[in-house]
Amino acid sequence: MRATLKKQNIRFRERLAASRVITVLRADDTDYFPDVAQVLYDSGIRVIETALTTPGALDAISVMQIELGPDTMVGAGAVRTVSDVDACAAVGADFLATPGFSREVLDRAQQYGLPVVCGALTPTEIEAAWRHGAAVVQVFPVAPLGGPDYIQAVRVPLPEIPLVPTGGVTLAEVESYLGAGAFAVAAGEPVIGDAIIGGRLDELGKRASQLAALAGKFV
Repeated sequence: MRATLKKQNIRFRERLAASRVITVLRADDTDYFPDVAQVLYDSGIRVIETALTTPGALDAISVMQIELGPDTMVGAGAVRTVSDVDACAAVGADFLATPGFSREVLDRAQQYGLPVVCGALTPTEIEAAWRHGAAVVQVFPVAPLGGPDYIQAVRVPLPEIPLVPTGGVTLAEVESYLGAGAFAVAAGEPVIGDAIIGGRLDELGKRASQLAALAGKFV
């Protein structure tokens, strides 16, 4: 099982390295998730996270996977419990993302061979998540800690751990985070905006294309 997880983690990192971006979809419902995901896809963003805090998120994952095809990875975010992992595996989520470090969640995901974008905050949590099999470590919430400067400081003692800052990452900061050594960035509302509730998809396309272009400098 560990060998399977290792292969899946490597595959996930390779796919993420192709764009350096995870976009996060979160709303009161999933009505506009497929439309938003299509715009992201067309803009070159192929790793999409759907928060389980949104009712209907699991069904939306399946719909987006079918509509976008196999070159897009559609995962579940806000995964906090073993039962969450089971539910995500049942619908075929491509990866999981957690807000914090949970050994139980990582252990269960390992049983399914599912890559985990594991949330962590301190260097102790970051190293524990990595040692416990996380594909990448999601530094959350990064903005209150000092943003790019915090990522740069953490990478000094932990250079081998792929860090993905999230929680307040704006378009204007993408280059700073990646320049500080982040493996990728995860962004939600600053990029998605009101498109997730029926706002203008053309404006989303402009932001998504800008994000892809900024991150593409580090591919």
